[in-house]
Amino acid sequence: MAVYTSASEPPELSELSDADAGVLVERLFEAVARWASLPVVAVREIIENLVHAGFRDALVSVLCDGRVVRVSDSGPGIDDPLLATQPGFTTAGPEERRVVRGAGCGLPLAASLMDAEGGALELANNLGGGTVVTLSAPSLPPADEEPATPTPHDDARVVMALLLELGPSRPDRLAAELGWPVSRCGRELVVLEARGYVSRTDEGVRALTPVGSTLLATLF
Repeated sequence: MAVYTSASEPPELSELSDADAGVLVERLFEAVARWASLPVVAVREIIENLVHAGFRDALVSVLCDGRVVRVSDSGPGIDDPLLATQPGFTTAGPEERRVVRGAGCGLPLAASLMDAEGGALELANNLGGGTVVTLSAPSLPPADEEPATPTPHDDARVVMALLLELGPSRPDRLAAELGWPVSRCGRELVVLEARGYVSRTDEGVRALTPVGSTLLATLF
């Protein structure tokens, strides 16, 4: 992973690895979500797509103050980029389907989310083979114009409300209270944390931030 914090400085580099592809996806997504200023679900879908390439020479670059995320690999590539962005088309086999949620909808979902935000998803061939997917946000609004605050969807609101009720909690406790899989609860917490609505301790305990508490009061 390469994070470019300045055009005049080399990137901050970090290496992530895990024998379990699903765990690696989660770790990489969490790391990128801390820097990216893009729809986090779109970012996650693109990172999940690395499973198709077996993470071969995978590199995730974060540029332009988090407004551009570029994911590249040296996998088999994409024969037909147009078909790849249409719902239902997939090359996922049994192993990929074990990790990837909703095989055949990742790229279309990411493209739709970026389009809804006024951004873009671009597909290109990598040098020497493989794929490069670039997510880019729209231009920043004028300095005197306040950017719109993203409104949490229903699942995120439920998680925030439960955190308010229970206080600081681990994802497994929240998931048990809601009757959800821990992975579903964890994804919502990562999104909320990336937006500054939830904080996390080194032990994995989540709590509402003052910004999250204030926002929650306006949602109910």
